[in-house]
Amino acid sequence: MSTVPELFEELKMHAALSCYEQLRHSLKDREQVVIRALETEVQSRRERALKRRLSQARFPVEKEWVELDRSLNPSIDFDSIEQLFDGEFIRQRRNVCFVGNQGTGKTHSLISLGRELCRKGHAVRFYTACERVNVLEEAKRTLMVTTVMNALLKPNLLIIDELGFVPFSDNGARLLFDVFASRYERGSTAVSTNLSLEKWVDVFGSVELTAAFIDRFCHRAEIFAFKGESVRLFQAQADGKKKSPHLRDSKLATPLK
Repeated sequence: MSTVPELFEELKMHAALSCYEQLRHSLKDREQVVIRALETEVQSRRERALKRRLSQARFPVEKEWVELDRSLNPSIDFDSIEQLFDGEFIRQRRNVCFVGNQGTGKTHSLISLGRELCRKGHAVRFYTACERVNVLEEAKRTLMVTTVMNALLKPNLLIIDELGFVPFSDNGARLLFDVFASRYERGSTAVSTNLSLEKWVDVFGSVELTAAFIDRFCHRAEIFAFKGESVRLFQAQADGKKKSPHLRDSKLATPLK
């Protein structure tokens, strides 16, 4: 008959084995030792799974929701955005769109939302729109577009950041449309953009393609307006005042409009 350590070793339960070896001589209750060892193994596997999900998400930086200073732009409905963190919109296969000025926290919000959903067990992928279109165009040239498209169907949440910063070629616009069309009512997609919906034609070129894109994306979407000043501008002004306090009353210290 196998011993408990041998079974842990065979099952590759290394965290449980380590815990068992540490407690077997200090705790008299054998059942409690095994329970503690198994609890340690479960926690270890959860942590490894989370680390793997965060790595696979490919977030460009680490941003957390608590780091966002809501007071800088109080007109943004951050309370409603925070409600997305429960992941219910993913279970309903709804989309999310953050629309507004640059520097108001759209990317920060997307990253912190994605990281929280990773913690809740969801598969998330983060890409900029330009990066993803470039990959799709290259995949089409190398006859790998089906493989790339299938990979984009897998995550529970696909994040496309900075839609509208760069206009696409006709081919690129069509490929990105295919991504959204393929995920329609099959998986959630979250987008950030500095363009209002009526200006998305500047990105996709074709009026017909833009209309079809908006129709599919917005059918089951929650749209949030990011109105206000650039957080980076606030920070730059604050840093400037700290470094040059004698300029506070000068014209150089006058806030930009």
